[in-house]
Amino acid sequence: MKLFVKSIFRYKRTKVNPLVLGSFNLKFPAATRISWQQVDVFKWQVNFNLKKKKCTALFNNEGKWLETVRTIPLDKIPKRIQLTFDEKNNRDELRQIYHVQTPDSSLYELNLNNGLYSLKLLYDLSGKIVGKLIV
Repeated sequence: MKLFVKSIFRYKRTKVNPLVLGSFNLKFPAATRISWQQVDVFKWQVNFNLKKKKCTALFNNEGKWLETVRTIPLDKIPKRIQLTFDEKNNRDELRQIYHVQTPDSSLYELNLNNGLYSLKLLYDLSGKIVGKLIV
């Protein structure tokens, strides 16, 4: 019986695709506290710390980097975004800011909560809102 239970636990252990692992190690050599999860047959997600910041990255099954998301403080986002945000929003409602990087873009997601609803605003580098979601 013990042998059967041990084999079940061994079977459930996720082995990270070597192509994905190699790409991650090249892109983020200083990463710490690394944990992997296979999202689906074609994607891998890795949570890790980089310079004491929490990050999440996505890679495809061939090892191509797709996206990195990390939390950042308001004073670290581009001034254009801060100005656009301040025109129509209250900083007291701000809950979290994420920097979303892909091979083709760099976006900032600002999450707000005013007590009635939560709002996600997505900004490009010019300060333009490119997405809005009420949660």
